Amino acid sequence: MKKIVLIMLIAFPLYLFGQKGCNFFDYRKIEIEKTNLNTLQSDFGPAYVNNELWFSAFTDEGIAKLSKGAKKGVFYNLFSAKVDDDGNVTGSKNSKLENISAGYHAGPVSWCEKTNELFVTINNFDNPEIRNKVYRKADIRLRIVIAEKKDGVWTLKEELPFNDSTYSVGHPAVTVTGDTLFFASNKPNTGFGGSDIYMSVRNDGKWGDPVNLGGNVNSSKDEMFPFFFDGSVLFYSTNNGENENSNLDMKYVCKKGNGFGESKSLEKFNTEEDDFGLIIHPKGKVGYFASRKQGGLGDDDIYKVSFRGEYNLELMVMDKKTLQPVPNPTVKFSDNINGIFSGFILTRALTENTSVTVSTEIDGYQNTSKSISTVNKPFGIIRDTLWVEKVEVRQIFVLENIFYDFDKWNILPESEIELNKLVKILNDNPTWKVELGSHTDARGSDKYNIRLSQRRSDSAVGYIVMSGIAKERIIAKGYGETKLVNHCKNGVQCTDEVHRQNRRTEFKILEMENK
Repeated sequence: MKKIVLIMLIAFPLYLFGQKGCNFFDYRKIEIEKTNLNTLQSDFGPAYVNNELWFSAFTDEGIAKLSKGAKKGVFYNLFSAKVDDDGNVTGSKNSKLENISAGYHAGPVSWCEKTNELFVTINNFDNPEIRNKVYRKADIRLRIVIAEKKDGVWTLKEELPFNDSTYSVGHPAVTVTGDTLFFASNKPNTGFGGSDIYMSVRNDGKWGDPVNLGGNVNSSKDEMFPFFFDGSVLFYSTNNGENENSNLDMKYVCKKGNGFGESKSLEKFNTEEDDFGLIIHPKGKVGYFASRKQGGLGDDDIYKVSFRGEYNLELMVMDKKTLQPVPNPTVKFSDNINGIFSGFILTRALTENTSVTVSTEIDGYQNTSKSISTVNKPFGIIRDTLWVEKVEVRQIFVLENIFYDFDKWNILPESEIELNKLVKILNDNPTWKVELGSHTDARGSDKYNIRLSQRRSDSAVGYIVMSGIAKERIIAKGYGETKLVNHCKNGVQCTDEVHRQNRRTEFKILEMENK
């Protein structure tokens, strides 16, 4: 059997996650599974309403009546089930809007959180011969009403001004701002086919005249079930137009300027049967849709789709001095999953919401490491670079921003930042043995400056050893004023700024390989 499709739809805001819209299906795998929401009759029209999933179905009593050949008094009702923060159904279903939908087929709905409005499709058609047909195939007249919640109860607020008893207005999809509504209608003399997608804009509380979305969306076939997503893409369903019982497929078009681009098929979802009404939770991990495909419990069933994001790392190792890629570098990952080099670019897959440390192991270079994370990043390609420097034994490096109070040798918080960099260098280059040298300016006696610089060097080395570096790998050396870098020796008048050039901390590579 076919069905009265009264699909629930809802639009989601642009800012909720980083990569959606027309790029949403890029770098995502989909997993489709059955749900426990379905009955032996048609179950369809999922939509997120706050922390619930709403959908249309018959009550158990109605199903029992249908099984006994009942011809009147059986209507689709609205039901809801609790969902978790990611949009997965966690609770059992409960009836909704019984006070509004009594005596009508109810659904779909679309909820606007900003305005606290629920847009509901209802009708009063009750012909058992066509009760399970898509509304346009049965020529069922639909209308959209708006409900609002007061004191925990949904009450009828208003009807849309362009509802008409001579044609259908249904399948609402309201934007997150509440000022634009997409819907399906077979309004005569204004469309491309039997049913088209329209929109209406609300200004100063008044809904404007419906506007047909044009030939890039609509066709001589029937378009319905709009779902405007991320402010940039419109999902909808269309039949193949061969006859009135043609099956529905899902398509989408991307927003382009003031209109829409070329339509594309959702091949990952479409089957030889009806497939329609895809919705996606704001977090982008879970969605639901309806399908009549084989293997279901009833006629139309609600299916869950999980979106598993994919990340592809593209990594280069560059020489700091030459600004050229390092040929054939050895790169290691903390999760022991190796990448593959193609030319100078290393590629490998990364998983969602994880971090991995990547490090170089290149002879003759000051190796480095860094953490690469996928946490809160859009799915797709992550490009990064590791910068390494060619070095040799006896090479000296100045540690910037190592500070001490006057006549003191205690490590200051500002100095810890720079010393932590040296700790990282030593961890990245585990075969190195280094000397940490402390230098003073020429002010003060030579003997005093040697003693002060040695204490400062000892203090810095002590910090590094306490940070996990083996004490055999680092030597403390105080040079006092014996290795000045400018002319400010004893008896020469210099400004403090020039003296400061001599007050420095350096590390020197003593060994680069284990003996």
